[in-house]
Amino acid sequence: MTNSGTILTAVVLFLLGVRLSAFFSGSETGFYRVSFLRLSIDANAGDPIAKRLLWFARNPSYFVATTLVGTNVANYLTTFAIGLAVVTLFPAEAGWIEITATLAIAPIIFLSAELLPKNLYYRAPLHFLRRDTAWLTFFYYLFLAISLPLIGITKLIERWQGTQQPKLELLLGRSRLVQVLSHGHPAGLLTSSQARLLHGLLHTAAQPVGQATMIAAENISGVSDGLSVDEVLAFAAENGLSRVAVRRAESVDDWYGQVGVIELAIGTQPLSAMIRPMPHVDASESKLNVLRILRSAGNEMCIVTEAERIVGFVSERSLVEEWFTAPRPIGISASPENVV
Repeated sequence: MTNSGTILTAVVLFLLGVRLSAFFSGSETGFYRVSFLRLSIDANAGDPIAKRLLWFARNPSYFVATTLVGTNVANYLTTFAIGLAVVTLFPAEAGWIEITATLAIAPIIFLSAELLPKNLYYRAPLHFLRRDTAWLTFFYYLFLAISLPLIGITKLIERWQGTQQPKLELLLGRSRLVQVLSHGHPAGLLTSSQARLLHGLLHTAAQPVGQATMIAAENISGVSDGLSVDEVLAFAAENGLSRVAVRRAESVDDWYGQVGVIELAIGTQPLSAMIRPMPHVDASESKLNVLRILRSAGNEMCIVTEAERIVGFVSERSLVEEWFTAPRPIGISASPENVV
């Protein structure tokens, strides 16, 4: 190989080593920064990327071993590339020049392969981890033969010392939230309302939305889309509603949208143009995930279905209110104020 070819190889190996170092350094920071609760919610909703990341979260020794091996491979590539370039360019004085070159390039490597990626992954861990999940899985299988002995030794030491890692769900559900509840309020970190909210999240967030919160379809107080704006405003004023559920005129139970009273009062468009479609959720969906769906859709109400049949609907306000108050009994009555 000619000198130019060798130098080109060294440059490619150096850039590859720096990129791998940035990838593994950033991934490690993002892994410990990401919200495992958010991953759990997305995974339960069927997100394949979240499922893979959640698997790593539940098996942290595999992730740590992969990043450890990857970081060492990246460091070896960068040092080998520097040595190869120096030996090719300065064969007679390669020793001290290689040391000098390594010291001169070290700050560049630190900034581009350590400091910058760690800061980026720290600020947006979920974004970068989701983007890099495929590469992370690839390197996991690529380094598996090397990382398995490390994982085995780690598990052997844990078993010998009796310090096996707790389950992720137990860690999130008990250790962190219970610690906040028990120590946050006396220390002045939590107000009484925040403590009530956390208690409500612990006790009811995982329940199906069809329990207590849902308003049955036959009890929904709303209008058909065949009415005029003035008629809908009169209905809202009579029932004290700020938002009105809307069904199709040709059906008595085909609810599909909602409209705000303020939009009706100040708008100049017909009723059909101001109706906002409501997202559909299954009755078995958890209340916390339903709230996330509502926030993502930018909507205050959603339709609850069971076997593709509309069985009721739920509002964002009713979900939040339930977490601030004691759980309501199953079979809630549908008064007009429950509709908004």
